[in-house]
Amino acid sequence: MAFSRPMGRKPSPFDANDWKLSAFMPKGIGKISLVDEMMWDFLKSPLDQGQSNHCVGFGGANFGINLPTESDFSEVDGHRFYYLCKEIDGEPKNEDGSYVRSIAKVLKNEGRIDAYAFANDMASIKWWLLNRGCVVVGTVWTNGMFTTRADGTVDISGEVQGGHCYLLNGYRKDDYIRIQNSWGYSWGINGQGWISAANFEQIFRYGGEAMTAVELPLGGKEISGNGCITGLIEKIWDIVT
Repeated sequence: MAFSRPMGRKPSPFDANDWKLSAFMPKGIGKISLVDEMMWDFLKSPLDQGQSNHCVGFGGANFGINLPTESDFSEVDGHRFYYLCKEIDGEPKNEDGSYVRSIAKVLKNEGRIDAYAFANDMASIKWWLLNRGCVVVGTVWTNGMFTTRADGTVDISGEVQGGHCYLLNGYRKDDYIRIQNSWGYSWGINGQGWISAANFEQIFRYGGEAMTAVELPLGGKEISGNGCITGLIEKIWDIVT
């Protein structure tokens, strides 16, 4: 392997209180979408986590930089977010990686997002990328993913090297998903790469997770049941479509 980086994403423990992303989108997501391709611009040079295993912190920083969020985060923030994650994990300053849920809590605590939800399937991830915004994901990372082809695409060949956190910020009509990584210019094309939806779904099913920001109704007050706002969203969707 000519290129490799430390792995730093651990699968988040189960939490029954997690919001399901499907509750924040209309039913029939496989059929309803305004567009068949969408790119969410990344507004800075690619961040580089160096030889640290702070990918979870950098996944959060990348999420903040990218449209439609647009915060002026830097590599300093990526490392800072990681150590805030470790405080949430109850392991201050440990260098053993962290969880996608922890970076979600950090972004919420920092006042950058209102709330967060997790996607359970590829259909939800695709719909969100096409219609709402970016998604922070954590998946296994294989040998083949450390390098990209000349066109920026990756394959998932080889042995699993660990878990990695990264941002998804685009979806092409030919069913390729854009990855915004945190390895500077040394990976992909200007820090970005492409993975086929089929390949991504394969690694996502292997203990993957996908998180994004959502807005709660009623000024952020608690509401009962993860599916209870679906009807309201469907009514809004009927109006705009």
